Amino acid sequence: MENWLRYLFLGLVAGGLLNTAAAAQPAADEGALIQPEVERIQFDEAQINGDDFEIMLFAGYLSIEDFGVNPMLAAKFNYYVNESIFVQIALAKSTAGDTSYEILSGGAPLLTDSERELQSYAINIGYNLLPGEAFPTENKAFNTAFFISGGIGNTTFAGSDRFTWNYGAGLRFLLNDAFSLYSEFRNNVFDVDVFGVTKSTSNLEFTLGAGWFF
Repeated sequence: MENWLRYLFLGLVAGGLLNTAAAAQPAADEGALIQPEVERIQFDEAQINGDDFEIMLFAGYLSIEDFGVNPMLAAKFNYYVNESIFVQIALAKSTAGDTSYEILSGGAPLLTDSERELQSYAINIGYNLLPGEAFPTENKAFNTAFFISGGIGNTTFAGSDRFTWNYGAGLRFLLNDAFSLYSEFRNNVFDVDVFGVTKSTSNLEFTLGAGWFF
């Protein structure tokens, strides 16, 4: 009799605990749900428009080996084969300064004024190596691209036409779907024989520019 009462009591207690747990479960589940309140930030992103051509104007400095660092102007025209590759035609102009020999010796100039005028053109192939984005503010984004390029052309300097090859790199910022800003570094390599001995010279340029897609 005692064992029977014990089993009955344990069954009632166990059933009551199970019913209590089942009733409490929905409440626990409802309390565990966390509703995220993440608000998406809206920002304007500059895009390249559908046109494949771009014209650019540059200004900066050209270090003409043995002739100092001199201001230069350049105009460039890009044709974009695809998002990564472009073909470029570049025209540039600068004026060489005095050599250290001319300054120290006080002698006759090595070149006439017209011979100091430097003009060049080049055909280059470029590649957008690292496309990315820049965020000047929390709601404004500019598309950017780090690019490399190189090519061949001609430089008229010191009374002669000189075969030139060049290579360089730069950074492009897209202000909107039509206008861009550039920062570019380039080395122009050509032979010079002004001092009686022909030697290969490296002529470094650094320019800033703006472009327009059309």
